[in-house]
Amino acid sequence: MVYATEVLMSAFEESEHLTKQKKIELGNTTGLDVEQIASWFNRKRAHKRARESVIDLEQTNAELQQNLRESKKRETKLRLDIEQSKRRQTAIGAENQRLRQQLGMIGGADSEFDSMVSTRSVNKVGDCS
Repeated sequence: MVYATEVLMSAFEESEHLTKQKKIELGNTTGLDVEQIASWFNRKRAHKRARESVIDLEQTNAELQQNLRESKKRETKLRLDIEQSKRRQTAIGAENQRLRQQLGMIGGADSEFDSMVSTRSVNKVGDCS
């Protein structure tokens, strides 16, 4: 049977599909009948497709795992960017509040100055008429 397997493997490597003539030749060479040879070739093709599918799935899995790792890195970077933006926003809000308070103090001290300027402007306009 080892000899028959070697002959069938050699024939399979030449062509995965057999003609009727090739089946008969293999039957004469191996002592197997045509149905056994056809069945062996069918199983061999099915095993080959299954191996190829496994290889394809493993490759797809590796690609998906790599994509997942890259996505997680991007997610981590985005989370850090968001936290940094929130800290900047908080700092800007605090600076804005501080500047408003300073403007309020300046505005309160300058309100007397503003009224004097307004009064002088009105007096000058009144003097011109």
